[in-house]
Amino acid sequence: MQNRYIPVLLTLAGTALAAIIFLEGIISHEESGLKPERKPGVIAPTPVDQELATVNTCRVGSYDPIQTAVAVSQLMYPATEEENSPGAVVLVNRDNLAEAMLAASRIQHFPVNAPLLYVERDSMPGLTRGEILRLKPEGVMMDGNTQIYLVGNIGDPVLEEIRDLGLILRAFKASDPAALSEKLDNWTSTMHGDHRNAVVIANLDNLLPAVPSVFWNAHMGDGLAFVKNTGIPEETKRILNRRMNGPWIYLFGDEKVISVHIARELGSYGHVIRIPGTSLSEISARFAGFHDTGRDWGAWIWEGSRSFGWDMNESGHNVICVNPDGPGGWQNVLAAATLSHMGKHAAALVVGRDDIPAPVADFLRGIRPCAALPGQQRLNHCWIVGGEDTISRVTQAGLDHLLENSGGIPEPRPESKKKEKKSGKRS
Repeated sequence: MQNRYIPVLLTLAGTALAAIIFLEGIISHEESGLKPERKPGVIAPTPVDQELATVNTCRVGSYDPIQTAVAVSQLMYPATEEENSPGAVVLVNRDNLAEAMLAASRIQHFPVNAPLLYVERDSMPGLTRGEILRLKPEGVMMDGNTQIYLVGNIGDPVLEEIRDLGLILRAFKASDPAALSEKLDNWTSTMHGDHRNAVVIANLDNLLPAVPSVFWNAHMGDGLAFVKNTGIPEETKRILNRRMNGPWIYLFGDEKVISVHIARELGSYGHVIRIPGTSLSEISARFAGFHDTGRDWGAWIWEGSRSFGWDMNESGHNVICVNPDGPGGWQNVLAAATLSHMGKHAAALVVGRDDIPAPVADFLRGIRPCAALPGQQRLNHCWIVGGEDTISRVTQAGLDHLLENSGGIPEPRPESKKKEKKSGKRS
């Protein structure tokens, strides 16, 4: 008789044990689910300009590029969990545009995953040093646990200060930007197992038109090489020749930036596509909507596809509004490239302090949200980089208006209106 109850007793005991384990799991989840892995480091104070916000815009940074770079780093990397901590930190000389473009284009992207911070040639600003200590970069495992990448013309005093902090360092130095681009191209190929077939070409004698490409490369890690007004450096020729079946080459700006003659010579190495524009604002707006896709003839072993450009042609996107003519100059602009690498992956749009250029306004009208149910609404957002001396509050309000729900169908772009008028169609 007693043997009859043994299975019942075992079943009840098993059920009770399972209930205890389940409840213990719930309790432990409640206890640990919201606890960070480590206490956040000391965050350096940032200017009050960052607190100025509207419904569709937020402001980050100030007039000072060093402050802006640190503010962006604080925004993107809380550094309380493994998932929100960087693998490394990229340090670049604040006085060299070509080197800064290479640092953001070729290193920031995964597998490194790093913010871009500025140093002087022979010294490290206290704000930058404090941010490195706060971030505690874990190190890039596939690159010898490197924690700091120094790019370009940076003196030994900075190297020694980093070593004194006990951080693992890798420095990329070269005689000129073209040589540095080749060195970084070779290093990047070892990290990815192949050379990236998409290559942006910038003119060393006129670099600013290619700045919008840096935000894309921070997001995707594609190539960057240089030409000059006088021709194509040998280093760039070798970079292009390393791409199997030829690269896809992207030029930023019109023929005044990179001449027809140089574009034709580049065409002997691969397929050349130009993102035209007579102003930096126009180039940035065109590139935000640009997308080149199709078969990647450079893919080996498997049939690959290519995809280059933001392809922002409808609502639901993030943009970064910058002003290289502000007090922080191009340094303040490139400090925001981390916003494209992490977070909302945004394209850069160039505006003025007190105006929104027509190409940018036209682009924003084209992606303006339509009226929809709250749960179906696709909204836009804008990071505004710098204080009110860089982009004014009035300009910010104008951007907010262009990003807001239009209440109906998107406004037709001025180009579309002209075409309709010519064709005799009624609007």
